Amino acid sequence: MLQGKTIILGVTGCIAAYKAATIVSRLKDLGADIWVVMTKEGAQLVGPLTFRTLSGNPVVLDLYSQEIANTPVPHIALSQKADLIVIAPATANVIGKLAGGLADDALSTMALSTTAKKLLAPAMNCEMWRNPAVVANVEKARLFGWETIGPVEGKLACGDNGIGRMSEPEEIVARIVELLVPRQDLKGKKFLITAGGTREPLDPVRYLSNRSSGKMGYALAEAARRRGATVTLISANVNLPVPLDLRPIKVETAKDLLAAVLEHLNEADAVIMAAAVADFKVKNQKAKIKKETGLTLELEENPDILKAVARQKGNKKVVGFALETEDLIGNAKKKLAEKNLDLIVANGPENFDNDLAKVVLIGKSGEALALPSAAKLIVADQILDAVF
Repeated sequence: MLQGKTIILGVTGCIAAYKAATIVSRLKDLGADIWVVMTKEGAQLVGPLTFRTLSGNPVVLDLYSQEIANTPVPHIALSQKADLIVIAPATANVIGKLAGGLADDALSTMALSTTAKKLLAPAMNCEMWRNPAVVANVEKARLFGWETIGPVEGKLACGDNGIGRMSEPEEIVARIVELLVPRQDLKGKKFLITAGGTREPLDPVRYLSNRSSGKMGYALAEAARRRGATVTLISANVNLPVPLDLRPIKVETAKDLLAAVLEHLNEADAVIMAAAVADFKVKNQKAKIKKETGLTLELEENPDILKAVARQKGNKKVVGFALETEDLIGNAKKKLAEKNLDLIVANGPENFDNDLAKVVLIGKSGEALALPSAAKLIVADQILDAVF
């Protein structure tokens, strides 16, 4: 699959460096020509001999290595022939260098001098990942053309549980394949995808909502776009980086979402309703609620967006989501039939604001296909596979 592709793999000083060996092995199996470039800190964690053996190529450790090419500037020669450079793990330090345009070792110099596609797989302590300086550097690196995968939540080397784990090697390899050999099986298809959670005002200050982060909807939009589809993304209260070249239509309430969906419905070949829509809104609430007056809420039903879409579906494929806390399959099948859906994605609340997803796909035949827990972008591709 990757025959004839040259990949530079940067390995930095993070304990996740041992996973890079698996990445090299998988890419080698796919036919790629792999060149490993290590920082001095990375070389303290995993011996260069490991990568030399797995890749079949010399390992670049410094700017003055003469092993890699018979040219006066070997590190530039390698960066210029690369199809992709991936840094896994990518520490806060190397991300800061990329954001600042610094080049003080072989890896950062190659990163600045290459015109190849670029991918970062960050890995660090959860507090480091949340540090405003790191957040800003990641965003800046993205502006400079670096794509990112992860990090994900889990047990960290320091003992903390939180976001900061490097994505698994299989997921990183899958993203590399997507970047170098993009699937275009959805070219010519038009998708309407909703994401996030709606908010219903209680008063001018407060609102009713849910825990949806929008990550699954954004993953679906990104996956469809990568595969050549035209995507209209309607985003309800999402705080996520915008995927690829998409420009989300931003909405707040269920009423707003319904209006946006109906406005763009006729353009779509497929509709994927991944947004978590509030079933109820507050009736006749205008002024700010005062604590001393107590709180009594009178609710009324919001419009059923899926039902409205189903009435106008024609030949469109319509995909819904069912979040259930009990009888997952039974309740999802009931919703599939009632809403006249072509496919329903059944899942539980554990998927909320998680980088991983575990879902069950149920089509019109009623057969339930349980997908293993995986990164949401991978799950998104599996959902799209089931649509057409």
